[in-house]
Amino acid sequence: MKIIWIFTLLMNPGVVSSSSWTGYSRGEASHSCTYDGYAANEKYFCRGQWSECTDQIRTNIKNVWVHSGRFSLLDDTRAARFTVTIRDLSEKDSGIYYLGTDISATPDSYCEVNLNVITGE
Repeated sequence: MKIIWIFTLLMNPGVVSSSSWTGYSRGEASHSCTYDGYAANEKYFCRGQWSECTDQIRTNIKNVWVHSGRFSLLDDTRAARFTVTIRDLSEKDSGIYYLGTDISATPDSYCEVNLNVITGE
């Protein structure tokens, strides 16, 4: 089964990686995604299935944290990596998210993340 999943992941040219992410209710969680050759492009963090993904935060600002409500995004061009943080997590934040690089004329490059928020101590 694992071989099929890896094959499927490699068949989709936009997917850089797919992973799980765990956070705790009322806490915060961060996740990073690397990119290759797209330092000048806009970065975004969206929620939902790829075809219906809703932006939570989007920016073209480089090398400083950008904040929007509970979401923050840092596009670190020196490391070719961008990081997203969600604060004040709740169970309703659980679901599929994408950290993406907006690329015109070709499919976007993105990391798919399944967030699981745990309530408890």
